[in-house]
Amino acid sequence: MSIDSDAFNRLAIPGLTALTELIAKGVSAYAPAPDDRRPFLVGWGLVAALHRQAAAVVTLHSKGLGHEAAPNRRLMVEYVAHLQWLVRDGDDAVDSMNKAFQYKHAGLRKAADAGGYQYDEEAANAVRDAEIPGNPTNEYSNMSKLLDRLGGGLLQSWLGETQLSHATLTAAGSFYRESDDAIELFDAPKYGIEGDPMEVSPYIAFFFLFFGMIAFNDLMVGSPWTKDLRAIGDAAGLSGAI
Repeated sequence: MSIDSDAFNRLAIPGLTALTELIAKGVSAYAPAPDDRRPFLVGWGLVAALHRQAAAVVTLHSKGLGHEAAPNRRLMVEYVAHLQWLVRDGDDAVDSMNKAFQYKHAGLRKAADAGGYQYDEEAANAVRDAEIPGNPTNEYSNMSKLLDRLGGGLLQSWLGETQLSHATLTAAGSFYRESDDAIELFDAPKYGIEGDPMEVSPYIAFFFLFFGMIAFNDLMVGSPWTKDLRAIGDAAGLSGAI
């Protein structure tokens, strides 16, 4: 089935503009009380980063580099997933993220020691010695498990983008064709399908930013973006998403 890339992208650009304006209005007035603030703070960091990834995807697309935007699109899926995780599990999700950070930090420190690199040992010890309570959500630090739990096609999107984000046969194969008679070598990717999905990168960027902001909206007191997000979704063909 062919994809009407232009039609999708015509919806994406005003949608991205509207989402950007919504973020720019500020959110600090909707922060929860200090004791309940951790998911909000982490969520803001994620949604702000998600917004910049959307900008990167659109910029790369505008330069004819939709294929090369795959790592950014893949990262957008991860940000959306973590925002939805925060909505579902709140402080438990933050604890699990901290636990995962502590584990990865230990590996980073080991590599730094092996390479003779300098770092703040006191800060590193503080990370190592932090007491982080365990909880059943720790398993969702594994991205595949988290995406599978969340559903909505996130796992499939992430796995698809992963094939183009790493040094895989899929990524390499988009630059050549071989037959019994000849070989063709390309300096730009070709996927051998009707309707290049990479040409819809702006809409993909809009789509994931939109759903990431829906999740962050639930982390703010009073969900102040609800009316605006509903209008933006309706205008972009996502009626009923919120």
